[in-house]
Amino acid sequence: MKISSIEAKYLVKIGGNELIIHQARNERGEKIYIFQTLKNIKLGESEEWNEDLNNVQTIDSRDKLPDDLKKILRNVLK
Repeated sequence: MKISSIEAKYLVKIGGNELIIHQARNERGEKIYIFQTLKNIKLGESEEWNEDLNNVQTIDSRDKLPDDLKKILRNVLK
């Protein structure tokens, strides 16, 4: 499966963790959600990778997420 576009990014705090959710479309135009917890990692002695959080919407309440994403997130967190 190829990701053709990322339409939105959300940063949601759940407990003590931060979850990045990408709303994307695949090559057939189907909407998919990608869940990510990794924001940075050391690659070597002096290198570090950091997720670009410039265009991320910070969500302070799950009620502010789109309805379809709220339903999926509930199922993921069960």
